[in-house]
Amino acid sequence: ILNNRDACFLLPRDLHFTPVAMENLPKALLWAIGENQEQRVQAERELKKLEGLNIHAYMHGLCECMQNRKLPPNSRHLAGIQLKNTIDSRAEQKRQQLQQRWLNLPAPKRSDLRLKMLNALNLPEKPLWDIAAQVVAKVARIEIPRDLWPGLMKQLVQVSSDSKSNDSLKEACLTTMGYVSEEVCEEYPEKLQGSCSEILNTIRLALGNPQHSMNIKVAATKALKNSLRMARKNFGVPHERALIMEKMIFASAISKDNRVRFAAFECLVEVAKSYYEHIGNYMKQIYELTSQAIKKGDEDIAKQSLEFWTTVSEIEIDIQEDHLEAEEKGKKSQRKNLNIVARAAPRLADMLLMSLTKQDEDPMDDTYNVAQAAAVCLQHMAQNIGGAVVPLVLPFVKQRIKDKNWRNREASTLAFACILDGPSKKDLKGLVLHAFPVILGHMQDSQPQVKDTAAWCIGRICEEMPGAITPEILKNLMEALRRGLHENPKIARHVCWAICNLANEVQVNNNTSALSRYFGAMVKELLKIAEKPDIDLRGDAFEAINALVLGSASDVYPMIGQLVPELMKRLKNALEHGGKQLSPAQAALVANAQASYCSTLTIAIGKLSENPKLRETLCRYMDPMMEFFLGVLRQNHSEAHEEALLAISAVARCIENNFLRYMPHLYEKLLQILRDIQSPSICSIAIGVCGDVARALDSKLVPYCDEIVKTLLSNLKNGSLERHVKPRILECLGDIALAIRGNFEKYYKHVMILLQDASRLDFRQERDYETVEYMNSLREAIIETYVSILQGLADGEKEQLFVDHLKALPDFLGKIASDGDTSDEVIRASCSFIGDMARTLGPKNPQLRKYLLTQAHIKKIINDGFRRDDVCKKQAEYAKRHVMALQ
Repeated sequence: ILNNRDACFLLPRDLHFTPVAMENLPKALLWAIGENQEQRVQAERELKKLEGLNIHAYMHGLCECMQNRKLPPNSRHLAGIQLKNTIDSRAEQKRQQLQQRWLNLPAPKRSDLRLKMLNALNLPEKPLWDIAAQVVAKVARIEIPRDLWPGLMKQLVQVSSDSKSNDSLKEACLTTMGYVSEEVCEEYPEKLQGSCSEILNTIRLALGNPQHSMNIKVAATKALKNSLRMARKNFGVPHERALIMEKMIFASAISKDNRVRFAAFECLVEVAKSYYEHIGNYMKQIYELTSQAIKKGDEDIAKQSLEFWTTVSEIEIDIQEDHLEAEEKGKKSQRKNLNIVARAAPRLADMLLMSLTKQDEDPMDDTYNVAQAAAVCLQHMAQNIGGAVVPLVLPFVKQRIKDKNWRNREASTLAFACILDGPSKKDLKGLVLHAFPVILGHMQDSQPQVKDTAAWCIGRICEEMPGAITPEILKNLMEALRRGLHENPKIARHVCWAICNLANEVQVNNNTSALSRYFGAMVKELLKIAEKPDIDLRGDAFEAINALVLGSASDVYPMIGQLVPELMKRLKNALEHGGKQLSPAQAALVANAQASYCSTLTIAIGKLSENPKLRETLCRYMDPMMEFFLGVLRQNHSEAHEEALLAISAVARCIENNFLRYMPHLYEKLLQILRDIQSPSICSIAIGVCGDVARALDSKLVPYCDEIVKTLLSNLKNGSLERHVKPRILECLGDIALAIRGNFEKYYKHVMILLQDASRLDFRQERDYETVEYMNSLREAIIETYVSILQGLADGEKEQLFVDHLKALPDFLGKIASDGDTSDEVIRASCSFIGDMARTLGPKNPQLRKYLLTQAHIKKIINDGFRRDDVCKKQAEYAKRHVMALQ
């Protein structure tokens, strides 16, 4: 037993372990925290090298360094951070690789390291035992779901409850319990349910012991918050639920220590998230606790109290949506709405409105404060209770919107903006018409906070109530927005956002829109602020320009045509800057500029392509434009690469077959990006470029197909590629098949095998939202690819090839027919596919004809299509017509 402190962790007597090549580890850790840049770089290289040499020896050495009192605290803490980084990463793919590396270690070596990590909890320095607690939790996340560390929680409970353990060790163990619960319960709460009662009892005793320090009680309350998710069984038992709520959470919420109180209110938020159905009987006490905290408490505790009410509103909004969705399907939702917010609304609204007046003095301070938390809560309340919020908020707005005190003017404007989403547009229209002139006047207020909130309120009106903006209001609005662009950056950003919302909602009628007369002047102002050297508003300004261009009517297309050479000029300058030696900050600014110009050019190309005369003019710019886009790809700015690729896609869609002359220059770079599966976002966009180029070139793509198809198939087989990219690959292969028609025969067999493998994937064990979404995305892509291949082969008079690969279809279509989570898009694609098979292959294939006419799942898919949206109904009619024609 460790004798230097009151510890209860056992050390093995003899590890029989001799470090190999780890003598440099302490030195590397010392250098890594030093001021010498060269030494720091060298230390990072050395640490990477040691990790690669022998991972067990490296982790063992880091544990030893954490215990080594001859090293300075910073080096020891860095050892803990490095240890954590050997088993965890923010990047999902890297995390999985690190976890597998840990699991690949022999069991005795993992056991050895676990003991070392647990012993580090006994260190007297809090930063050191805290990082050790995090490491233990990260290992627990890997091992507990696999039943590889069953005794961990019991061991932590025993040590934290042992009278021989000192306060620091008790605090460390309670903290570790919290971290482990947080990590494991994120995905596997059931794995800790067996220990839950014991953990909760330990926390209860720690909170109730008057001899315990406040540090222990803080750790216990935080551990309680992280343990609540696995306490479903306990919450289902009334007396246990009462014990948790009253003796643990409510008692902690009135503690004299604000740290304990804050953690208690965090617990209330977690209870609302996980056990909404059980909180009805406790709402009187919860209201009293939260209202007192909001009115008189510490600011952080007040924000957490407001977070409770926001969370309850979110849950009730979600329940309402469930009820509507169930009604649409002719079912009844099992979730009960307790209407907690509606019942508390009159008192809650008063509390929120008064909290809106607790603004920061500094207009440029972006710190999340009580006023902002109250605004978020009020927004959710409006979405939850709808029109009932208006009479609760309107008197406050009317009384204070013209008040001499700037806090009241700002708070009332903010309150008005917060209730624009929820009540019916009809109920709000008159109020908006009445209030709009006052809010526009606030854009010239002497107080920056009032101007800023007025700009945000205008953005909300443009987003939620564009129908209330009359021609007269629009004139004054556009002038106010023009002036607002030249205010401080916070206000200017809100103005850019308001312009985006207005442009997104404006209606185009008879080749013009209400914004056409303001288009040129507003774009000119936005281009000015985009290039201001002292503040970075380029991204916001170009988002607004993009919205204006995208929502424009044809009467401003000539102005868009004039914008193109100006953007090309700016892009050329940005490319010249990008070719220089730049600091990271300068490189980021250049990348942002290149991305912004490419993005707007993409939209401009799409718009001008709609007009034959302007398209012809645009084609004159294509050669230099493509040169610039390819120039962006040659520079090392990934953000700009994405926008450049999207711009190249727009060019392909615009000039179609004429795009062939750019393929020799694009081809190698496109393959390079396609092969970079470590950058899934840009890889996915490159796949989209391949699809657009295929549709543009048709059979002229054939000379480039071998390597493109080979790369796409290789990516499909690669388990390291993020799964959301794979449906896009399938769709791209379908585009290629459609483009090159009968020439697809050489790739056909390989592609069909992969499609059949993908169609066999079983999603029955996982039914979370993300998995269902991916399942539908993949199935839609599979079917769309089948459709494209069939159509492409038919155009090349080789459709009979398709018949040889029909064996896997019954199982696949049967899954789609029987799956209750099948999306409209999958049903639509399935109906289209069934119709195509019936029309193209059915007349010549008796076996297929029999399958389509007799199989129940074919009939079920078609009937399901008639119950879906209008697009599905149309495809269901198409399928039914061609299937019935086979009789």
